[in-house]
Amino acid sequence: MVYSSVLQNDLTGLIARFGDFGVFLAMFFESSVVPLPSEVIIIGAGAIGIPLGSVLIFGSLGSTFGAMIGYALGRYAAMPVLLKFGKFILIKPHHIYKAEEFAKKYGIMSVLIGRVIPIVPFKVFSIAAGITCLPFVPFVFCTLLGVLPRILLLALFGAAIVKYTKIVLILVVFAVLIFLAYRILNLVYARRKRKK
Repeated sequence: MVYSSVLQNDLTGLIARFGDFGVFLAMFFESSVVPLPSEVIIIGAGAIGIPLGSVLIFGSLGSTFGAMIGYALGRYAAMPVLLKFGKFILIKPHHIYKAEEFAKKYGIMSVLIGRVIPIVPFKVFSIAAGITCLPFVPFVFCTLLGVLPRILLLALFGAAIVKYTKIVLILVVFAVLIFLAYRILNLVYARRKRKK
């Protein structure tokens, strides 16, 4: 809880200090290899008054450029290296295998789906896209297209918090509970599947 609070303050401070570029930097690091929560970045940017258009443009560009780093890691780094050191950026082997299987099954559409519906961290899908050698230009296009609606919604959420604190707080808590329940069920299902 203390770590989460400090991290949130640090991210908000970075964005407040550097404005648009702060949003770009934070999303770049979040999408590449640094385990940062994108929700805190974008909601925080909206809450401290960064214009919606700026959050949308710089957040999506930062996320897309960061995803390119993940793609390069998957394409050019050895798989044993990713499996060995992935834990330091909160990527577990089953994340990579799951995303790789998904990428092989759905091709370039897996990138778009993975961005719109964040089942696993964005960076995992970027790495999987590189591993499976998905075409780079469509990868970049689908990444940009996929992050736009999510960033827009989160930024609107952040801006609304300032105006409608109580209502938004209730909605946020409700949404977080649903999200956590989904992730827990997903993890339980994955573990049972691996045991079988």
